[in-house]
Amino acid sequence: MFWRYRGDPSMWAWILHRITGIGIFIFLLVHVVDTSLILWSKELYDAMVKLYHHPVFKLGEILLFGAVLFHGLNGIRVMILDFAPQTTVYQRQMLAGVAVAFFLIFIPSAIVMFGQMLQGSGKHLGFDFGPQNWRIWLPALLAAVSILAVYAPILNAPRVQVSFKPEGGLELYGWLFIRISGILLIFLAVGHLVIMHLIDGGVNRVNSDFVAQRFANPLWRTYDFLLLALAVGHGTWGMRTVLLDYFQRPIPRLFVLWVLYVVAGTVTILG
Repeated sequence: MFWRYRGDPSMWAWILHRITGIGIFIFLLVHVVDTSLILWSKELYDAMVKLYHHPVFKLGEILLFGAVLFHGLNGIRVMILDFAPQTTVYQRQMLAGVAVAFFLIFIPSAIVMFGQMLQGSGKHLGFDFGPQNWRIWLPALLAAVSILAVYAPILNAPRVQVSFKPEGGLELYGWLFIRISGILLIFLAVGHLVIMHLIDGGVNRVNSDFVAQRFANPLWRTYDFLLLALAVGHGTWGMRTVLLDYFQRPIPRLFVLWVLYVVAGTVTILG
């Protein structure tokens, strides 16, 4: 379909940005709900966590990391285009940079996470991110070179892309919030994924005792609170933008927005 339609790469980036954003938001809602189970029963929470050790969920964990990584990297590109409109003529070059950075980071991380899945609960992976470990870095470098080879013919062809910025009111505040929160979430969300899914065995070490020890630390509580508030706010406004595009009639639009706000508010309280 890509080659038949010959759509502009920025269009595909826009589609992927929306798809990954929706997927991340849905996961966030589910993740907050299942984490809140620890308030009712440690045994129930531990049983839920064991489900995440299944290979199917482990593969989903890898896809989640890729979705967050792409959404964050492409978000940086979008913010540069928004706050520095003169750079829009280089949006193709920036998109190629996003693709290269994505594969350089994602492939080594995916290999580590896949190795943790194969090793199973309680076992740590022997791989490291050192430059001598070609098994991790070589696939990433090959992918990056392939991306450059495919897009090299169009990188020197500047093309203007019009950026949109609301003039005022609620839309402007929401526009600013989603970008400011996006900058903070690049560090908070990606940091959370690295800490919880990459280092020291990943989610294999997570149980009710691990969560209790983490929550007892005021620094981790502050970190998690900021992550929750910004992620839910960012995701809610992003979903609002998507819903407004597809629901034009007043009553259906009002209904889906109220459902969105109620769900987001309930999840925030649970978190």
